[in-house]
Amino acid sequence: MSKHQTTNTKKVFVVCNDSNHKYLSEVMKIKKVCVIGAGISGLVTAKTFIEEGYDVTVYEKLGAIGGVWEKSRRYPDIITQTPGRIYAYPDYPLPDCYPEWPTGEQVNAYLESYANHFDLLKHIKFNTKVIAVNAIDNNGQFGWKVTTCTLEENTTIKHFDFVAICNGVNHIPNIPLVPGIDVFKKSGGTVLHTTQVNSTTQLQGKNVLVVGIGKSACDIAMLAAEHARDCNLVYRKPDWKIPRFFFGFINFKFLLFTRFAEAMSPKRKPNALQKWLHSKGKSLVNAFWRLNEAILRYSFKLDACGMIPEKPLVESLIASISIAPKNFYKYIRNRKIRTYQTSVTQFVEDGVELASGEKLKIDVVVFGTGFQQALPFLEEKYRCQCLDNEGYFHLYRNLIHPNIPNLGFVGYNAGLSANLTSDIGARWLVEVVKGNINLPTTEQIITEMERDLEWRKSQGYAAYGGTCLFTSTFHYLDTLLHDMGLSARQTGSITAIMQPLNTSFYKNLRAELQSLQHSDVKINMILKEGIYI
Repeated sequence: MSKHQTTNTKKVFVVCNDSNHKYLSEVMKIKKVCVIGAGISGLVTAKTFIEEGYDVTVYEKLGAIGGVWEKSRRYPDIITQTPGRIYAYPDYPLPDCYPEWPTGEQVNAYLESYANHFDLLKHIKFNTKVIAVNAIDNNGQFGWKVTTCTLEENTTIKHFDFVAICNGVNHIPNIPLVPGIDVFKKSGGTVLHTTQVNSTTQLQGKNVLVVGIGKSACDIAMLAAEHARDCNLVYRKPDWKIPRFFFGFINFKFLLFTRFAEAMSPKRKPNALQKWLHSKGKSLVNAFWRLNEAILRYSFKLDACGMIPEKPLVESLIASISIAPKNFYKYIRNRKIRTYQTSVTQFVEDGVELASGEKLKIDVVVFGTGFQQALPFLEEKYRCQCLDNEGYFHLYRNLIHPNIPNLGFVGYNAGLSANLTSDIGARWLVEVVKGNINLPTTEQIITEMERDLEWRKSQGYAAYGGTCLFTSTFHYLDTLLHDMGLSARQTGSITAIMQPLNTSFYKNLRAELQSLQHSDVKINMILKEGIYI
């Protein structure tokens, strides 16, 4: 234990630094911090480290901030899935003039305003791609050598004490290797990922095939239905989709984004309410999900579309929440979007062949098939520890690996409130770097994170490399707050647990931590002097 820790009834914050613990063994020497990525998680991580006095450099491979919301990566007419007041940083609310579901352009403008407000732009090196992150050991001080390359192919190497990887799980588009793709392209066909659809002119007057059933795939299918000559949608299995308003007037956040609704899905370490619900209250849980399924089947006329999912709604929401675009199922019913529950087996000169035996004449294929989970720049010795061959991340609290010193991950927690979970995750990471969180031993951390990952796999939380939090946002935030010695938010009453997530409840964490740590210092001084109160 740290020499500063004393025994008393009040929690004292230190980094566990026993002989079995490797993470941050040289806490006090960390000064220079590298942040990879200038999207939602990278911006808040940079801001959090900067306000604590660290020398921060941010590397962004694109020419502007925003990550998935940057102009070159967002498709036309994109809007958030999450209601805007939830999709915001706790200490920097969205403008009052923004609609309930902001557009991609508005989200990017908000992120630019955030970066300007906290004076982050001077710390960001744009059009600079990180190509290698290698460990260095300088006289016992562990650090990282970061190699970057600019658009002009100028290579630079810089040394940092700490690296925060903030490029998230949605940075490498996944396009399946379907046979014949080169033949199709040589014949004039176009193959895109949803992140590459930047204008409706790419679809105008074309026969379009969209592959996938997630949010982006359905959004592109809607664009194609309205701008292309012909729209086809191929998917393996139908998925549950949520309306923005149940019955046309109840915002889905009041039904599915509350502590009460979250308690209806399983948790590895349930609280008292969750334990009761999934034992004696099991009938209430089943009734809750059956009622929601019935509402969705009726609202979207899923029976008429032939798109009733096989999995229960709760299992679908655990892996992802997908909002149905307006008129999506209407377009399917009137054949404006033609659907095929099958897969693409190969490309041919003038289109594709499907596993069902059908052949479609296609000009443009758009893959809405998600993203690959990869860390190509991280030294292999460390990459294989935090990302296995199956694509699963092995991270404690989705933030660190105990055997990889001075390295953190922010934004590796896929969910519907990325701004908030990244904000609290960055705060947790800084508190660890400052030596204010008492981490368990390495063995205990590894046991915990491996058990947690195996449980996530068994329960269906395995999407996005096992990092998804779609029905566990409150639970995840509670865990991080508890680690920092802070109390959970929006608890203690029926009203609180029935209210949607409110980011404003988390806006004063830094002040709370400073007050708490100041109190701990005073108690330590009193005990050291032998004064008892």
